[in-house]
Amino acid sequence: MFPISQMSTIDETKSGSVTEVQVPEEAIKDVAYELFQEGGANDEVDPKDSSRIARKLDVHMMWVLCTLYGINYVDKAALAWAVLFTFEEDLGLTGSDYSWVSSIFYFGYLGAQLPASYLLQRFPVGKVICFSSFAWGIIMLAHMGCKNYAGILVCRFLLGVFEAPVSGGFVLFTSLFYTRKEQVSRTMYWGSMQGIFYVIFGFITYGLGHAHSSSLKEWQLIYLVLGLCSVIIACVWFALIPDSPDKARFLSKEEKIIAVKRVSKNMMGVKTNDWKYSQVWDCLVDPKTWLMVAFIIFSMIPNGGLTNFGSLVLKSIVHNRVQSIAIGVGSSFFSSGQMLIYSVLSMKYHNLRTIGMSAPLLLAIAGLSAVYATEDHGAKWGRVFAYWMINSYAVTWPFALSIIGSNYAGHTKRATMSMLLLIFFAVGNIIGPFCFTSEDAPKYTKALATNLGCFCACFLIAVLLRLYLIWENRRRDAKYGPVAELTEDERQQGIINGMKDLTDTENKEFRFVL
Repeated sequence: MFPISQMSTIDETKSGSVTEVQVPEEAIKDVAYELFQEGGANDEVDPKDSSRIARKLDVHMMWVLCTLYGINYVDKAALAWAVLFTFEEDLGLTGSDYSWVSSIFYFGYLGAQLPASYLLQRFPVGKVICFSSFAWGIIMLAHMGCKNYAGILVCRFLLGVFEAPVSGGFVLFTSLFYTRKEQVSRTMYWGSMQGIFYVIFGFITYGLGHAHSSSLKEWQLIYLVLGLCSVIIACVWFALIPDSPDKARFLSKEEKIIAVKRVSKNMMGVKTNDWKYSQVWDCLVDPKTWLMVAFIIFSMIPNGGLTNFGSLVLKSIVHNRVQSIAIGVGSSFFSSGQMLIYSVLSMKYHNLRTIGMSAPLLLAIAGLSAVYATEDHGAKWGRVFAYWMINSYAVTWPFALSIIGSNYAGHTKRATMSMLLLIFFAVGNIIGPFCFTSEDAPKYTKALATNLGCFCACFLIAVLLRLYLIWENRRRDAKYGPVAELTEDERQQGIINGMKDLTDTENKEFRFVL
């Protein structure tokens, strides 16, 4: 038997029953547990030291995370730019071929989610992100050699396979280095790069559209530039980014201890490499899992359509293919600007996650309603501004990801939730392009009406999720006592439970952030 001081005793409430969970100290496999012990389990981290380490992490890592995530997004958006040139004619695409070229990416993305989730759990998250980034860069370059429908289908499918670990990997990676409060702003930082890099490469694409090359078409130049950028940033990641706080070469031994103790207060530990099937089941029976899944599938149906057909919808307003690229970047300004504003607010205010999942949708609903209602008689620039407003829905994605990083304890449970979220991310994006039928072109009014209904459903689900988390926190307070009244020993036990890789269901000291 183990000494009582080395045992963890937790009430686990499932279906009204209480189960005793005991984990011996010797069973802890967290990669940073030795540093945690070396720093003194009960020693508090000075807030000034914590802030100093956070700033140091930002300086050394955040620019690389932001750059890679931004490149990852515009790599997917490249198809929407390519179709504005001679892409369809050169590859002989007709009828629904373009819809299939758009959707096949997400079939690869969907099929690769289970192995991607397993790899992220079993191996260093940073290395998985790095090697997948390098591979998708090579696939982007391979797009240039496509000559027919079959060739582009293969490239798009493989692109989806190699991009599968990225979003889930970024969520897990951010949770390794930052506290739950910091995770929102940092997720918004790299999440906002979707819009910022769309703006940057939108203007680059506009310039390439005026290039006259004797050997490469305009759409091939787009894939050349993006492919080279992807390969370069993957190499930079490999050289500079550590796999976990204890591996950060830019931190001293004392700073590594502080970095580990900072994230231990999330009650999620740092990282273990075991795959636990019990945590898979824990995730599947968790009500918040299915609220999140419903939110994602309803938000990604519009995303799948607008990402690949948005430039064509905008072209129906401005009546010029190349100009629609330049004007389309306004929607990215609209979304990325909001993300940066929310990131600043999240540093001052708590519990903005579910608000960030719902409030931006009100602007998206208003913009989409205006575009839909003014189909035949709206002023052109008024409709363009309304179109920009639609992209406010993109603000909700980083907030949804931050819910996983902040509210899912247990490394396998968090990896499973990331997998489920991204599976339904892929499903929604597969469905989305088929809402835009050729019969409905060029105004796509039926597709816009479908998207409007999806946004309304997302708003309702986000509100329900917030109410559920409030209810669950109050239920735990009533059963175990309010968090504010926990003794220091009880609070410390919650931290140790996180190092023991217990889930949010098993750790009675764990409370959800909203």
